[in-house]
Amino acid sequence: MAEHASKVELLRKIDIFSQLREYELDNIAKYSEFISLPKGEVIFTQESKADALFVVEKGRVGIISVESDNNVVIAQIISRESFGELDFFGRTNRTALALTEEENTVLLRFPAKNYSSEEIFSKHAFISASMLYRLFRIISERIYNVNKLLQDKTFWLHDLHKQLLCDKMTGLFNQTYLKEDFVNLLPNLDKQAALLMIKPDNFKFINDNFGHDTGDKVLNLMAIFLQSELSADDIGIRYRGDEFAAILLNTNKENAIQKSKQISKTFKTMDMTTLKIPDDIKIQVSIGISLYPEDADNSQMLVESAHKKMFQARDTGGNRVIV
Repeated sequence: MAEHASKVELLRKIDIFSQLREYELDNIAKYSEFISLPKGEVIFTQESKADALFVVEKGRVGIISVESDNNVVIAQIISRESFGELDFFGRTNRTALALTEEENTVLLRFPAKNYSSEEIFSKHAFISASMLYRLFRIISERIYNVNKLLQDKTFWLHDLHKQLLCDKMTGLFNQTYLKEDFVNLLPNLDKQAALLMIKPDNFKFINDNFGHDTGDKVLNLMAIFLQSELSADDIGIRYRGDEFAAILLNTNKENAIQKSKQISKTFKTMDMTTLKIPDDIKIQVSIGISLYPEDADNSQMLVESAHKKMFQARDTGGNRVIV
């Protein structure tokens, strides 16, 4: 009885259930169950069947979009919030992965595993109708609020856009910049440009032998030294992991090679003794160069070309530039 009352009390605090009558809440609670999960437990996977919706009673859940190259956290669900309802009512497969982010996360699952939604809604059609009506109201309110935000918070949105394009650790632009904004930059160029993709050959050795915290500090140093070699018009980027990139505007092949060699030389002068890395260990890098428009006339192909050349440089011994 106490558990049933706890379910009803939790449901009252959730948007899609808050307007339901007491007997409706009683029925939903009857067909629901509490589940307790450890940290890192997968609740559902992308493309799996959406056979339930969930409410967080305690803990936190991450909603993750699984892409080809990486995973992107698109939402964090905390206590007294629901998730999975759009896929559940839409009768579609899951559009993202969900997993617990805290120990002893407690969820309310509707329906419980020993029930099917078809069976419940067949017996109690009013439940699905009431919940769907409330869900549509919530979605329409959110759309209205987003549109209002777009009208009233233009400056804030520009600032948010900048933050999305910035790597929080190094302060350089991030991979998103190359995917989204770089594509708009190229058509406006009247002259040549060069894209450098840069990867340290011995970063794994440093990370494995001196620790990840030291590795992060080395990456920060590399970002500072890379930026010091770029002109005001050039653009420094942390591409992913230990990979960096640089966009050199109004640059021909000869200048791009010269700049790449200078960047490589500069990295070797980095003093890492303050990080307790012996002075005889120096950062060596492999650099791939692609030129616009000679090698590619669009941003995606330019990135792919430079990235491929960077690995060619590394696979042929490293500490070199390939153009």
